[in-house]
Amino acid sequence: MIKIIHLLLIIFYNITFVNCLFIGGIGYHSFYIDNKLYFTQDFLQFYVDLNGVALENNTIHISQWIFINDTPSYVVVNNPFVGGKANSKLFFVDKSIDGLHVDTFDAALSKWETNISYQGLPNEFASLHKTWVTNETNGISYTFEELEYGIIMFDTINYVWMNSNFSILNLKNLFSQSSSPDYKNYVPVLLSSGQILYIGGKSTSNPILMNRILAYDCVKDSWQIINTTGKTPEERIDHTAVLASHGRVIVYGGNNNLSIPATPIFGAPNEENSLGSLAGHTSVMVKNYMITAFGTNISGIDRNVNKIYKLDTSNILKYTWSFVSDFNNQSITISQYNNSSPISPVPPTQTNSVDGNTSVSSFNSIKSSTLLVVTILVIVVSLICLLILIVYKIKKKTNSVNN
Repeated sequence: MIKIIHLLLIIFYNITFVNCLFIGGIGYHSFYIDNKLYFTQDFLQFYVDLNGVALENNTIHISQWIFINDTPSYVVVNNPFVGGKANSKLFFVDKSIDGLHVDTFDAALSKWETNISYQGLPNEFASLHKTWVTNETNGISYTFEELEYGIIMFDTINYVWMNSNFSILNLKNLFSQSSSPDYKNYVPVLLSSGQILYIGGKSTSNPILMNRILAYDCVKDSWQIINTTGKTPEERIDHTAVLASHGRVIVYGGNNNLSIPATPIFGAPNEENSLGSLAGHTSVMVKNYMITAFGTNISGIDRNVNKIYKLDTSNILKYTWSFVSDFNNQSITISQYNNSSPISPVPPTQTNSVDGNTSVSSFNSIKSSTLLVVTILVIVVSLICLLILIVYKIKKKTNSVNN
């Protein structure tokens, strides 16, 4: 009986204190599709509606965070990637003992399509769990796992798997036999030239130095090591890297090999209103802004970050950080985060959601009601169990006296 009560208390704790942490922390992926910011993590998908929002002036109210309902329970949200004819679909690849499954979410139609048919097969030994990058001109997505498999491609328009076996020998020749080129925790960045840069990360337990960048040429199907010039940033993992509109690659945040915050940002001559260094966050370019969200602030008091920020890169001589939105606070202003002029939040508006979507504020209202009901049920069941235990003890004591 005591074990039952203990179990109920554990369940109550998880419901009350764990599940309440709805948005924030690490493990998110972000995508910019049709003027909306899509975020995915585990079985949680939502978007922030940027329609009617001028990023240079406004913050975003909580009513513009829209939760995507009816996500199929069997969809594995593991390093998704964007694609399709209009680059309006998110692709989710799952390779397990049950086989290879590809699922899609059409952002334009707000519609799931699961276990789609495809042609060809990727390398049978590849796990397909590494990060993908998509050429939005031809719809081909690329992933790189390790030396033996080379590049694996998926045509997101025609649904065809392809393997770049020709370039594997070229890749092996770049490394000595004693080295371990099992790249992981890198960030791939596709340049307009067709080259993919693999920035940061580590190889087994060794950090990958930033003065030599591994690059794959999608056009020539070949590999090379690019020697960098200028001041070399620290090696890092749990960082982000994006290609800005003016051609620079902006590397932000992460941890170095000592598990301490790396130098916040590289790619900008000057940085204004610095956030410090986040890790495990997500970043995506929206026009001239790098949108950065969530992650952890190792050096700060509030470890799990549930905010969205933007970095204005329009001035190539100075990049400026500012606040965009906060899941926990509906009326926060930029002045609470730095010393710049305050930016007034967008007032609450009625968001037109397609079927199957719910605003996050509405979702939280429903969740609070559900939490109250569950809490009451747990308390009632616990009291009943406690009453049964007391009656049992009294009855046992009475029988002992009579005997």
